[in-house]
Amino acid sequence: MERPTLVAIAIVAALLLAAAGFLVWQHLDRLGSQITALNQQVGNLGDQVKVAEGRATDAADRAAAAEERAERAEREAADATQQAEAATTREQQSAEETRQAEAARRQAEDKERLAAQARREAEAQARDEAAARAAAEERRLLAEQRRAELAAEAEAARDEARRVREESEKVKRRMAEQLDRLQRSLSRIADTRRTALGLVMTLDSRQIEFDFDKAELRPKNREVLSQIAGVLLTFENYGLQIFGHTDDVGSEGYNQELSKHRAQAVRDYLVEAGVDPDVVTITGMGKSSPLVEGTDPESRQRNRRVELAIVFSEGEFEAVQDQEPPADG
Repeated sequence: MERPTLVAIAIVAALLLAAAGFLVWQHLDRLGSQITALNQQVGNLGDQVKVAEGRATDAADRAAAAEERAERAEREAADATQQAEAATTREQQSAEETRQAEAARRQAEDKERLAAQARREAEAQARDEAAARAAAEERRLLAEQRRAELAAEAEAARDEARRVREESEKVKRRMAEQLDRLQRSLSRIADTRRTALGLVMTLDSRQIEFDFDKAELRPKNREVLSQIAGVLLTFENYGLQIFGHTDDVGSEGYNQELSKHRAQAVRDYLVEAGVDPDVVTITGMGKSSPLVEGTDPESRQRNRRVELAIVFSEGEFEAVQDQEPPADG
């Protein structure tokens, strides 16, 4: 190759190198500016990194704190869960306790009502007992007063009883004397016996003789009855029961009426002779109580009779009316 060409080439190459160097310089200058800017940016980034690192550190701290808080919150949540479960259990227990307390309250109210009722009943009972005690005291006082009155009455009754006994003894003695005297007087007329009730006087055919199937009195019968009336008129306070009898001939009913008519005939005559009719009663005995046994005419005549029962006591007189005289008189 020729030298000028080489020079030219060298010049061109130098120019190219200069141009390239200029371009490189410009590029390096731009790069320097960019590097400077980058350095500034890097510095800024460094500062930002530092800030970021600080923030990261703070964030890490906050994250650690947050994690710690989260762990604490988890623990607290666990505790809260346990507390909630415990609270639920306590709530359930409290509900049961509330139910029990309500039941206990109702029971207490029932007991209180019962106690109030018992108090009212006790108060009423106390009032009743007080009234009963007052009434008992009043009854006791009245009983004491009544006992005193009864004691006085008893003493008076004893005095009266003694007086009555003494009077009764006197009456009995007087009655005994009268009965003895009456018996002696009547015994002179007919068979007269002393009994526990008084005197029984038998007027058979020897004193009063009734015809068969008749109740009329014969004249001699009237004389005997007049003597009896005369004796009775000398006495007082006596009762006279007249019993009529028949023999065994005839029916029961017919003889009952016949015996009553005979007793009535004797009563009428004694009353006519002066004996008080209020003290005289009659009874028909029929053929139930024969004086003697036998069916011969003499026995039958003796059984057609009248018997007189005489007492001096009203009670004994009534007793005589209810009894039949003995068959033997």
